[in-house]
Order: sequence, then C-alpha cells, then structure tokens
Amino acid sequence: MTKLQRRELLAFIAAAGGAAFVSAPAHAMPGIDQEGAIRIGEAYIRENPSVDHHALQRELLPNGWSATALAGLKHRVRADFRDGRMFVHRGWRISDTEGRLFALAAIADQ
Repeated sequence: MTKLQRRELLAFIAAAGGAAFVSAPAHAMPGIDQEGAIRIGEAYIRENPSVDHHALQRELLPNGWSATALAGLKHRVRADFRDGRMFVHRGWRISDTEGRLFALAAIADQ
C-alpha cells in the first residue's frame, strides 16, 4: 500500500468510521479495523491525557453525525496539516483532528 493510499484509508476511518463510534463502540462497527482504531486512539490519549469524551464530542460533532459534520471534519483535517498540527503514531502522521476522532472511538469503546 502506498503512503497516499494509507493516508486515504486512515482519513476515511477517522472521518467516516471514527465519528460513527460516538454512538457505537468500535466492536460494533463492521469493516473497520477496530483494534487499530482503538490503539491509535489510546496512543493519542496517552500523549494528551486531559482528553475528555464529552468535550471531544462537543468539539468534533456538536450537532451529531451528518454530511455537514463530515465536511467540517475534512476541512479541519486539511487545516491541521496546513498548520502543522499532527500526531505521529508508529511513523504515521495523523492530523490532530483524526487523532481526536480515534480517541473518541477508544473512549466510546470502554
């Protein structure tokens, strides 16, 4: 898999799957690498221990999951990369927004 394909896959999981975890734990999401999503989220939380489930949900999905929310998340991901806001996990550069979505997935799975 090329780096671009990995990036697209990670962005899809974060934007499409990660946000869906808000109402369903990772084990309930077929087709998602549930363990991987949770591990990334847990790693993000270790580096950002003050992360709070309710604050993340209010920040990332204030009006719940929708096409508008997805568009907003994609915009935030682009802005994170443009402004250098990244989380590095096992050599992968993940936008801060993606990291926060994975954290939300990890917290929701507990």
